[in-house]
Amino acid sequence: MAEFRIRKAVESDLLEIIRLWKRNIKTINTASDIAELFYSFENYFFVAASTSASIEGKPIGFVGGAIREEHGHISGIAVDKEYRRNGLGKGLIKAVEQEFLTDAFEAVTLEVRKSNRDARGFYEKQGYKPSYTIRRYYADGEDAVVYEKRI
Repeated sequence: MAEFRIRKAVESDLLEIIRLWKRNIKTINTASDIAELFYSFENYFFVAASTSASIEGKPIGFVGGAIREEHGHISGIAVDKEYRRNGLGKGLIKAVEQEFLTDAFEAVTLEVRKSNRDARGFYEKQGYKPSYTIRRYYADGEDAVVYEKRI
């Protein structure tokens, strides 16, 4: 079982957030794209930081939120493979949802690859429902399923 705590991301976490994003999310986002998103919406970025002595404080997961058309939006979420299925993703989702709720947003959306069954199942367990599909959303031509949750 991974030992971790969820906390707001700070600027010194940015390189690890970029590493987590690039390693775990199939995307064309560049480091500068991710940094720009972080600086624009820093209040909605959280990390799962390890509390184990060997890597204490190191982010092993993150969620990055943004604001889109009067609602919260999860732009990216990732947990390093060796720490998955330990509650980190669930904790990260809850943290960003709480921040959106604090700021009076009533809904959260996210996009996920149509083929990513594991992620889709995870989001559905967190209360997200498929809303619609965006054809050829990703650079490689794959469709995205947009999920939404009322909070």
